[in-house]
Amino acid sequence: MLFTKTSKLAEIVHQNYLLIPIISRFGIKFGFGDKNVEQVCKQYQIHTDFFIEIINTFNDKEYTPSKKLRELPLNITVNYLLKSHKYFNQVKLPIIENLIHQLKWENADNKNNKLILDKFFNEYRNEVIEHTSNEEKEVYPFILEIEKNFHKTRADEQFLNVLSKKSIRKYADTHDELNSALLDLKNIIIKYLPPADNNEITNQILQEIFGLEKDMEDHTKLEDSVVVPAAVMMEKELRKQLDK
Repeated sequence: MLFTKTSKLAEIVHQNYLLIPIISRFGIKFGFGDKNVEQVCKQYQIHTDFFIEIINTFNDKEYTPSKKLRELPLNITVNYLLKSHKYFNQVKLPIIENLIHQLKWENADNKNNKLILDKFFNEYRNEVIEHTSNEEKEVYPFILEIEKNFHKTRADEQFLNVLSKKSIRKYADTHDELNSALLDLKNIIIKYLPPADNNEITNQILQEIFGLEKDMEDHTKLEDSVVVPAAVMMEKELRKQLDK
């Protein structure tokens, strides 16, 4: 089902509890009673249409963000993506790391299991940090400069000079590398490590990892279906000024 402005936010949470971190990313706190989406967004000064699109995108893997979302200022979507980066790096990954540290093996032959798991986890975390850092320092600022200059009568000469040497199309997407590293981390737990004595912690780790994977897939979907296409369209128009 698709959520609308009149959907009660409490009912949305009941429908899909996996949306809880998405909702909190907007700064919304629980205790909103029977208010609908529009009322809560007004209270927190959130762009209602953007909130609805994000919730529906994360709720339904078959849902493609509507044209309405692609027509919104890119800085709205980019700001949300930045909050997602913060959530991945400062909340989700530390939770997984803490759970890994809680794993126990009494058998002396298995003492190195935690070291092996730490190695795979740290490799994945470093790739996530590198990926998000590149987007924050290089990709997103470039996209916002494209949008800024697109709305000018004539783009800044300095930016046009940058545009003559750089293109958003050449953005080196490393999402596949992240997916591969995450698959390695999952497989080392699911297939190869001997069962830990406190196996319930293993279950929690896997739940957190699969949750992170879903969240990052939706994050990528938002970039690929909204931000990048809009930036490519604007860049194409700006490039016409290079020949003038």
